[in-house]
Amino acid sequence: MIKHKKLFIPFCLCLAMVFFMMNPISALSEEPQMIYAYIGDEALTILPSGNSSSDAFIALLQSEDVTVDMHDYGNFEKVGPLGTSLPRNDEPITTEPGDVILYQGNQITIYYDVNSWNFTMLGKVQNKTQEELKAFLGNDSVSIRFSLTPPAQPEPIGFSFETHTVKLNSGYEMPIIGLGTWTLDNDEAETSVYAALQCGIRLIDTARYYGNEVGVGRGLQRAIDDGIVTREEVFITTKIYGGNYERTGEIINEALSDLGVDYIDLLLIHQPGYDDEGVYRAMEDAVREGKLRSIGISNYYTPEQVDEVLAFATIMPAVIQNENHLYYQNTALQEYVSRHGIVIESWYPFGGRGHTSESFNNEVIVSLAQKYGKSSAQIILRWQLQAGFVAIPGSSNPNHIAENFDIFDFELSESEIEQIKQLDRQERYENW
Repeated sequence: MIKHKKLFIPFCLCLAMVFFMMNPISALSEEPQMIYAYIGDEALTILPSGNSSSDAFIALLQSEDVTVDMHDYGNFEKVGPLGTSLPRNDEPITTEPGDVILYQGNQITIYYDVNSWNFTMLGKVQNKTQEELKAFLGNDSVSIRFSLTPPAQPEPIGFSFETHTVKLNSGYEMPIIGLGTWTLDNDEAETSVYAALQCGIRLIDTARYYGNEVGVGRGLQRAIDDGIVTREEVFITTKIYGGNYERTGEIINEALSDLGVDYIDLLLIHQPGYDDEGVYRAMEDAVREGKLRSIGISNYYTPEQVDEVLAFATIMPAVIQNENHLYYQNTALQEYVSRHGIVIESWYPFGGRGHTSESFNNEVIVSLAQKYGKSSAQIILRWQLQAGFVAIPGSSNPNHIAENFDIFDFELSESEIEQIKQLDRQERYENW
Protein backbone atom coordinates (compact mmCIF):
# COMPACT_ATOMS: atom_id res chain seq x y z
CA MET A 1 0.00 0.00 0.00
CA ILE A 2 1.33 3.43 -0.95
CA LYS A 3 1.20 6.02 1.77
CA HIS A 4 0.69 9.68 0.75
CA LYS A 5 2.52 12.45 2.55
CA LYS A 6 0.28 14.88 4.41
CA LEU A 7 0.24 18.39 2.92
CA PHE A 8 0.66 20.99 5.66
CA ILE A 9 -0.83 24.43 4.91
CA PRO A 10 -0.50 27.13 7.57
CA PHE A 11 -3.81 28.30 8.96
CA CYS A 12 -3.22 31.94 7.92
CA LEU A 13 -2.53 30.82 4.34
CA CYS A 14 -5.76 28.83 4.32
CA LEU A 15 -7.68 31.92 5.36
CA ALA A 16 -6.01 33.97 2.63
CA MET A 17 -6.88 31.33 0.00
CA VAL A 18 -10.50 31.26 1.11
CA PHE A 19 -10.65 35.09 1.01
CA PHE A 20 -9.30 35.24 -2.53
CA MET A 21 -11.70 32.51 -3.72
CA MET A 22 -14.68 34.30 -2.21
CA ASN A 23 -13.53 37.81 -3.24
CA PRO A 24 -11.40 37.43 -6.38
CA ILE A 25 -11.60 41.12 -7.35
CA SER A 26 -11.87 43.00 -4.09
CA ALA A 27 -8.91 41.07 -2.70
CA LEU A 28 -6.64 42.79 -5.20
CA SER A 29 -5.20 46.18 -4.42
CA GLU A 30 -6.73 48.78 -6.72
CA GLU A 31 -5.84 52.42 -7.26
CA PRO A 32 -8.71 54.70 -6.15
CA GLN A 33 -10.64 56.52 -8.85
CA MET A 34 -9.45 60.10 -8.77
CA ILE A 35 -11.39 63.17 -9.87
CA TYR A 36 -9.55 65.88 -11.79
CA ALA A 37 -10.43 69.59 -11.81
CA TYR A 38 -8.98 71.34 -14.86
CA ILE A 39 -8.19 74.96 -15.51
CA GLY A 40 -6.70 74.83 -18.98
CA ASP A 41 -4.28 71.91 -19.17
CA GLU A 42 -3.38 71.96 -15.47
CA ALA A 43 -5.45 69.95 -13.01
CA LEU A 44 -6.11 69.43 -9.34
CA THR A 45 -6.06 65.77 -8.31
CA ILE A 46 -8.96 65.06 -5.94
CA LEU A 47 -9.27 61.95 -3.78
CA PRO A 48 -13.03 61.22 -3.43
CA SER A 49 -14.52 60.88 0.06
CA GLY A 50 -16.07 57.46 -0.63
CA ASN A 51 -19.61 58.42 0.42
CA SER A 52 -22.79 58.30 -1.65
CA SER A 53 -22.27 61.91 -2.72
CA SER A 54 -18.81 61.38 -4.21
CA ASP A 55 -19.98 58.07 -5.72
CA ALA A 56 -22.86 59.89 -7.43
CA PHE A 57 -20.48 62.61 -8.66
CA ILE A 58 -18.18 59.96 -10.14
CA ALA A 59 -21.17 58.29 -11.81
CA LEU A 60 -22.12 61.67 -13.31
CA LEU A 61 -18.61 62.17 -14.66
CA GLN A 62 -18.55 58.70 -16.20
CA SER A 63 -20.98 59.92 -18.85
CA GLU A 64 -19.31 63.27 -19.57
CA ASP A 65 -17.10 65.96 -18.09
CA VAL A 66 -18.84 68.69 -16.12
CA THR A 67 -17.79 72.35 -16.33
CA VAL A 68 -18.69 74.61 -13.41
CA ASP A 69 -18.41 78.41 -13.53
CA MET A 70 -17.03 79.28 -10.11
CA HIS A 71 -16.67 82.61 -8.36
CA ASP A 72 -14.76 83.64 -5.27
CA TYR A 73 -16.67 83.85 -2.02
CA GLY A 74 -15.57 85.06 1.40
CA ASN A 75 -11.87 84.97 0.52
CA PHE A 76 -11.80 81.29 1.43
CA GLU A 77 -13.50 79.36 -1.40
CA LYS A 78 -14.44 79.08 -5.04
CA VAL A 79 -18.11 78.11 -5.49
CA GLY A 80 -20.40 77.44 -8.45
CA PRO A 81 -23.64 75.67 -9.46
CA LEU A 82 -23.32 72.02 -10.44
CA GLY A 83 -26.46 72.09 -12.59
CA THR A 84 -27.92 69.01 -10.92
CA SER A 85 -28.41 67.61 -7.44
CA LEU A 86 -26.40 64.91 -5.69
CA PRO A 87 -27.19 62.96 -2.50
CA ARG A 88 -26.37 64.96 0.64
CA ASN A 89 -24.31 63.69 3.56
CA ASP A 90 -24.21 66.91 5.55
CA GLU A 91 -22.32 67.12 8.80
CA PRO A 92 -20.73 69.97 10.79
CA ILE A 93 -17.34 70.60 9.17
CA THR A 94 -14.52 73.06 9.60
CA THR A 95 -12.96 73.06 6.19
CA GLU A 96 -9.26 72.87 5.39
CA PRO A 97 -7.46 74.12 2.29
CA GLY A 98 -8.05 71.57 -0.47
CA ASP A 99 -11.46 70.36 0.75
CA VAL A 100 -13.94 69.87 -2.10
CA ILE A 101 -17.45 70.31 -0.73
CA LEU A 102 -21.02 69.73 -1.91
CA TYR A 103 -23.16 72.62 -0.65
CA GLN A 104 -26.97 72.30 -0.46
CA GLY A 105 -26.74 69.29 -2.74
CA ASN A 106 -26.29 71.29 -5.94
CA GLN A 107 -23.20 73.50 -5.61
CA ILE A 108 -19.51 72.61 -5.61
CA THR A 109 -16.97 74.53 -3.57
CA ILE A 110 -13.19 74.24 -3.47
CA TYR A 111 -11.71 75.67 -0.29
CA TYR A 112 -8.34 77.35 -0.13
CA ASP A 113 -8.90 78.48 3.48
CA VAL A 114 -11.10 77.55 6.47
CA ASN A 115 -14.83 77.90 7.13
CA SER A 116 -17.32 76.13 9.42
CA TRP A 117 -20.83 75.00 8.40
CA ASN A 118 -22.89 71.92 7.58
CA PHE A 119 -21.32 70.51 4.44
CA THR A 120 -20.99 67.29 2.48
CA MET A 121 -17.43 66.20 1.79
CA LEU A 122 -16.80 65.25 -1.84
CA GLY A 123 -13.04 64.88 -1.73
CA LYS A 124 -9.66 66.36 -0.96
CA VAL A 125 -7.09 67.97 -3.27
CA GLN A 126 -3.89 65.90 -3.22
CA ASN A 127 -1.38 67.77 -5.36
CA LYS A 128 -1.32 71.39 -4.16
CA THR A 129 -0.24 73.22 -1.04
CA GLN A 130 -2.46 76.03 0.20
CA GLU A 131 -0.41 78.70 -1.57
CA GLU A 132 -0.24 76.67 -4.77
CA LEU A 133 -3.99 76.09 -4.61
CA LYS A 134 -4.72 79.82 -4.21
CA ALA A 135 -2.47 80.59 -7.16
CA PHE A 136 -4.12 77.85 -9.25
CA LEU A 137 -7.65 79.11 -8.55
CA GLY A 138 -6.74 82.77 -9.01
CA ASN A 139 -8.54 85.86 -7.78
CA ASP A 140 -11.27 86.10 -10.40
CA SER A 141 -14.15 83.93 -11.59
CA VAL A 142 -12.99 80.80 -13.35
CA SER A 143 -14.44 77.86 -15.28
CA ILE A 144 -13.33 74.52 -13.87
CA ARG A 145 -13.84 71.27 -15.78
CA PHE A 146 -14.31 68.19 -13.62
CA SER A 147 -13.30 64.92 -15.24
CA LEU A 148 -12.23 61.35 -14.55
CA THR A 149 -9.55 61.60 -17.24
CA PRO A 150 -6.07 62.22 -15.76
CA PRO A 151 -3.80 64.88 -17.27
CA ALA A 152 -1.68 63.74 -20.18
CA GLN A 153 1.85 63.09 -18.96
CA PRO A 154 4.53 64.78 -21.06
CA GLU A 155 7.27 62.65 -22.45
CA PRO A 156 10.30 62.96 -20.17
CA ILE A 157 13.00 65.28 -21.41
CA GLY A 158 15.79 62.78 -21.81
CA PHE A 159 19.45 63.69 -22.01
CA SER A 160 21.53 61.18 -23.93
CA PHE A 161 24.96 60.79 -22.43
CA GLU A 162 25.95 58.68 -25.43
CA THR A 163 25.18 61.26 -28.11
CA HIS A 164 25.60 64.22 -25.70
CA THR A 165 22.28 65.63 -26.92
CA VAL A 166 18.69 66.28 -25.89
CA LYS A 167 15.76 66.25 -28.28
CA LEU A 168 13.91 69.56 -28.22
CA ASN A 169 10.15 69.96 -28.57
CA SER A 170 10.91 71.41 -32.02
CA GLY A 171 12.14 67.98 -33.09
CA TYR A 172 15.83 68.94 -33.34
CA GLU A 173 18.71 67.48 -31.33
CA MET A 174 20.61 69.98 -29.19
CA PRO A 175 24.01 69.27 -27.62
CA ILE A 176 23.86 69.36 -23.81
CA ILE A 177 27.31 70.91 -23.27
CA GLY A 178 28.68 73.86 -25.18
CA LEU A 179 30.81 76.98 -25.28
CA GLY A 180 29.61 80.39 -24.09
CA THR A 181 31.23 83.41 -25.75
CA TRP A 182 30.13 86.33 -23.55
CA THR A 183 32.94 88.98 -23.21
CA LEU A 184 34.97 87.51 -26.10
CA ASP A 185 35.86 89.84 -28.97
CA ASN A 186 35.76 88.61 -32.55
CA ASP A 187 39.35 87.32 -32.60
CA GLU A 188 38.97 85.55 -29.24
CA ALA A 189 35.64 84.11 -30.34
CA GLU A 190 37.15 82.73 -33.54
CA THR A 191 39.98 81.02 -31.68
CA SER A 192 37.75 79.67 -28.91
CA VAL A 193 35.07 78.35 -31.25
CA TYR A 194 37.70 76.58 -33.34
CA ALA A 195 39.25 75.03 -30.20
CA ALA A 196 35.83 73.96 -28.94
CA LEU A 197 34.88 72.27 -32.20
CA GLN A 198 38.30 70.64 -32.38
CA CYS A 199 37.88 68.98 -28.95
CA GLY A 200 34.35 67.72 -29.67
CA ILE A 201 32.00 70.48 -28.49
CA ARG A 202 29.14 71.02 -30.93
CA LEU A 203 27.10 73.77 -29.22
CA ILE A 204 28.19 77.41 -29.56
CA ASP A 205 26.33 80.24 -27.80
CA THR A 206 26.52 83.90 -28.76
CA ALA A 207 24.26 86.97 -29.00
CA ARG A 208 23.87 90.13 -31.06
CA TYR A 209 24.70 92.06 -27.89
CA TYR A 210 28.06 90.30 -27.53
CA GLY A 211 29.28 91.81 -30.80
CA ASN A 212 31.23 88.68 -31.73
CA GLU A 213 28.96 86.81 -34.17
CA VAL A 214 31.46 87.52 -36.97
CA GLY A 215 34.21 85.85 -34.94
CA VAL A 216 31.97 82.89 -34.11
CA GLY A 217 31.21 82.50 -37.79
CA ARG A 218 34.89 82.63 -38.72
CA GLY A 219 35.74 79.96 -36.15
CA LEU A 220 32.96 77.75 -37.49
CA GLN A 221 34.07 78.20 -41.10
CA ARG A 222 37.71 77.41 -40.23
CA ALA A 223 36.61 74.16 -38.60
CA ILE A 224 34.48 73.30 -41.64
CA ASP A 225 37.33 74.12 -44.04
CA ASP A 226 39.71 71.92 -42.01
CA GLY A 227 37.31 68.98 -42.11
CA ILE A 228 36.67 68.99 -38.34
CA VAL A 229 32.88 69.45 -38.65
CA THR A 230 30.12 70.03 -41.12
CA ARG A 231 27.63 72.85 -40.67
CA GLU A 232 24.87 70.35 -39.83
CA GLU A 233 26.89 68.96 -36.91
CA VAL A 234 27.15 72.31 -35.13
CA PHE A 235 24.34 73.90 -33.12
CA ILE A 236 24.52 77.70 -33.16
CA THR A 237 22.54 79.78 -30.67
CA THR A 238 22.25 83.56 -30.76
CA LYS A 239 19.96 86.10 -29.10
CA ILE A 240 18.21 89.35 -29.92
CA TYR A 241 16.64 92.12 -27.87
CA GLY A 242 13.08 93.35 -28.15
CA GLY A 243 12.12 95.95 -30.68
CA ASN A 244 9.28 95.68 -33.12
CA TYR A 245 7.98 93.20 -35.65
CA GLU A 246 9.58 94.78 -38.73
CA ARG A 247 12.97 95.41 -37.10
CA THR A 248 13.20 91.83 -35.79
CA GLY A 249 13.21 90.43 -39.32
CA GLU A 250 16.11 92.71 -40.23
CA ILE A 251 18.05 91.69 -37.10
CA ILE A 252 17.65 88.00 -37.94
CA ASN A 253 18.99 88.62 -41.44
CA GLU A 254 21.95 90.55 -40.00
CA ALA A 255 22.72 87.68 -37.60
CA LEU A 256 22.65 85.17 -40.45
CA SER A 257 25.05 87.37 -42.42
CA ASP A 258 27.46 87.96 -39.54
CA LEU A 259 27.54 84.27 -38.60
CA GLY A 260 27.95 83.30 -42.26
CA VAL A 261 25.22 80.64 -42.10
CA ASP A 262 21.98 79.90 -43.93
CA TYR A 263 20.05 79.08 -40.77
CA ILE A 264 20.37 79.56 -37.00
CA ASP A 265 19.71 76.52 -34.85
CA LEU A 266 18.25 78.44 -31.90
CA LEU A 267 17.27 82.10 -31.51
CA LEU A 268 16.31 83.47 -28.10
CA ILE A 269 14.74 86.72 -26.92
CA HIS A 270 17.68 87.91 -24.80
CA GLN A 271 15.51 89.17 -21.93
CA PRO A 272 12.00 90.53 -21.38
CA GLY A 273 11.64 93.92 -23.03
CA TYR A 274 9.67 96.05 -25.42
CA ASP A 275 7.10 94.30 -27.64
CA ASP A 276 8.12 90.71 -26.83
CA GLU A 277 4.99 89.50 -28.58
CA GLY A 278 5.91 91.25 -31.83
CA VAL A 279 9.49 89.98 -31.61
CA TYR A 280 8.36 86.43 -30.93
CA ARG A 281 5.88 86.47 -33.82
CA ALA A 282 8.64 87.64 -36.16
CA MET A 283 10.81 84.78 -34.89
CA GLU A 284 7.95 82.37 -35.62
CA ASP A 285 7.78 83.77 -39.16
CA ALA A 286 11.52 83.14 -39.53
CA VAL A 287 11.02 79.51 -38.45
CA ARG A 288 8.42 79.08 -41.19
CA GLU A 289 10.83 80.67 -43.68
CA GLY A 290 13.59 78.20 -42.72
CA LYS A 291 15.90 80.86 -41.28
CA LEU A 292 15.52 79.51 -37.71
CA ARG A 293 15.07 75.93 -36.52
CA SER A 294 14.12 76.47 -32.89
CA ILE A 295 13.20 79.51 -30.82
CA GLY A 296 13.06 80.34 -27.15
CA ILE A 297 13.58 82.93 -24.44
CA SER A 298 16.27 83.96 -21.97
CA ASN A 299 16.17 85.51 -18.49
CA TYR A 300 12.56 84.57 -17.80
CA TYR A 301 12.60 83.21 -14.25
CA THR A 302 9.01 82.67 -13.09
CA PRO A 303 6.02 80.66 -14.31
CA GLU A 304 4.13 83.95 -14.65
CA GLN A 305 6.75 85.35 -17.04
CA VAL A 306 6.71 82.16 -19.07
CA ASP A 307 2.91 82.13 -19.17
CA GLU A 308 2.93 85.60 -20.71
CA VAL A 309 4.92 84.18 -23.63
CA LEU A 310 2.84 81.02 -23.90
CA ALA A 311 -0.30 83.16 -24.13
CA PHE A 312 0.75 84.49 -27.55
CA ALA A 313 3.17 81.81 -28.80
CA THR A 314 1.98 79.59 -31.64
CA ILE A 315 5.36 77.80 -31.70
CA MET A 316 6.30 76.50 -28.26
CA PRO A 317 9.60 77.86 -26.90
CA ALA A 318 12.14 75.05 -27.04
CA VAL A 319 14.68 76.46 -24.58
CA ILE A 320 14.83 78.93 -21.70
CA GLN A 321 18.36 80.13 -20.99
CA ASN A 322 18.82 81.49 -17.46
CA GLU A 323 21.35 82.03 -14.71
CA ASN A 324 21.69 78.69 -12.95
CA HIS A 325 24.49 77.51 -10.66
CA LEU A 326 25.19 75.84 -7.31
CA TYR A 327 23.62 78.64 -5.31
CA TYR A 328 20.71 79.33 -7.65
CA GLN A 329 19.05 76.12 -8.79
CA ASN A 330 15.73 77.11 -10.29
CA THR A 331 14.26 73.60 -10.28
CA ALA A 332 10.76 74.98 -9.66
CA LEU A 333 10.79 76.64 -13.08
CA GLN A 334 12.36 73.54 -14.64
CA GLU A 335 9.55 71.38 -13.29
CA TYR A 336 6.92 73.89 -14.42
CA VAL A 337 8.08 74.15 -18.04
CA SER A 338 8.92 70.45 -18.44
CA ARG A 339 5.23 69.74 -19.14
CA HIS A 340 5.72 71.68 -22.38
CA GLY A 341 8.96 69.90 -23.20
CA ILE A 342 10.94 73.12 -22.64
CA VAL A 343 14.60 72.64 -21.71
CA ILE A 344 16.43 74.92 -19.28
CA GLU A 345 19.93 76.02 -20.31
CA SER A 346 22.42 77.43 -17.78
CA TRP A 347 24.54 80.47 -18.36
CA TYR A 348 27.04 81.12 -15.56
CA PRO A 349 27.12 77.42 -14.63
CA PHE A 350 30.09 78.20 -12.33
CA GLY A 351 28.47 81.32 -10.87
CA GLY A 352 30.05 83.79 -13.28
CA ARG A 353 33.07 86.02 -13.12
CA GLY A 354 33.88 86.96 -9.54
CA HIS A 355 32.06 83.92 -8.14
CA THR A 356 33.79 80.92 -9.70
CA SER A 357 36.24 80.62 -6.81
CA GLU A 358 33.40 80.24 -4.31
CA SER A 359 31.87 77.47 -6.44
CA PHE A 360 35.16 75.69 -7.15
CA ASN A 361 36.19 75.73 -3.48
CA ASN A 362 32.89 74.52 -2.09
CA GLU A 363 33.63 71.61 0.28
CA VAL A 364 31.11 69.27 -1.35
CA ILE A 365 32.48 69.97 -4.82
CA VAL A 366 36.12 69.65 -3.74
CA SER A 367 35.40 66.33 -2.03
CA LEU A 368 33.70 64.94 -5.15
CA ALA A 369 36.51 66.21 -7.37
CA GLN A 370 39.03 64.31 -5.24
CA LYS A 371 36.91 61.18 -5.30
CA TYR A 372 36.53 61.10 -9.10
CA GLY A 373 39.92 62.56 -10.01
CA LYS A 374 38.25 65.48 -11.75
CA SER A 375 38.38 69.25 -11.43
CA SER A 376 35.72 71.22 -9.57
CA ALA A 377 34.57 72.61 -12.91
CA GLN A 378 34.00 69.10 -14.25
CA ILE A 379 32.02 68.05 -11.17
CA ILE A 380 29.78 71.11 -11.47
CA LEU A 381 29.19 70.57 -15.17
CA ARG A 382 28.44 66.87 -14.69
CA TRP A 383 25.90 67.83 -11.99
CA GLN A 384 24.32 70.36 -14.35
CA LEU A 385 23.80 67.73 -17.03
CA GLN A 386 22.55 65.02 -14.67
CA ALA A 387 20.14 67.54 -13.18
CA GLY A 388 18.72 68.12 -16.66
CA PHE A 389 20.29 71.49 -17.47
CA VAL A 390 22.14 72.23 -20.70
CA ALA A 391 25.39 74.02 -19.76
CA ILE A 392 27.42 76.58 -21.71
CA PRO A 393 30.56 77.49 -19.72
CA GLY A 394 32.53 80.33 -21.24
CA SER A 395 36.27 80.31 -21.77
CA SER A 396 38.98 81.53 -24.10
CA ASN A 397 41.52 79.00 -22.79
CA PRO A 398 41.75 75.93 -25.07
CA ASN A 399 42.81 73.71 -22.17
CA HIS A 400 39.83 74.78 -20.06
CA ILE A 401 37.49 74.34 -23.02
CA ALA A 402 38.71 70.77 -23.53
CA GLU A 403 38.48 70.09 -19.78
CA ASN A 404 34.86 71.28 -19.72
CA PHE A 405 33.97 68.71 -22.36
CA ASP A 406 35.75 65.82 -20.62
CA ILE A 407 32.83 64.92 -18.33
CA PHE A 408 31.37 61.81 -19.91
CA ASP A 409 33.59 59.16 -18.31
CA PHE A 410 32.08 59.31 -14.83
CA GLU A 411 28.67 59.64 -13.18
CA LEU A 412 27.56 61.20 -9.90
CA SER A 413 25.37 59.04 -7.67
CA GLU A 414 21.84 60.02 -6.64
CA SER A 415 23.04 60.80 -3.13
CA GLU A 416 25.81 63.03 -4.51
CA ILE A 417 23.31 64.86 -6.71
CA GLU A 418 21.20 65.36 -3.59
CA GLN A 419 24.22 66.75 -1.71
CA ILE A 420 24.70 69.35 -4.43
CA LYS A 421 21.00 70.11 -4.47
CA GLN A 422 21.22 71.05 -0.80
CA LEU A 423 23.70 73.84 -1.66
CA ASP A 424 20.92 75.89 -3.25
CA ARG A 425 20.41 79.29 -1.60
CA GLN A 426 18.17 80.77 -4.32
CA GLU A 427 20.85 83.46 -4.65
CA ARG A 428 21.22 85.10 -8.04
CA TYR A 429 24.31 87.12 -8.88
CA GLU A 430 22.85 89.17 -11.73
CA ASN A 431 19.57 91.06 -12.19
CA TRP A 432 19.07 90.66 -15.94
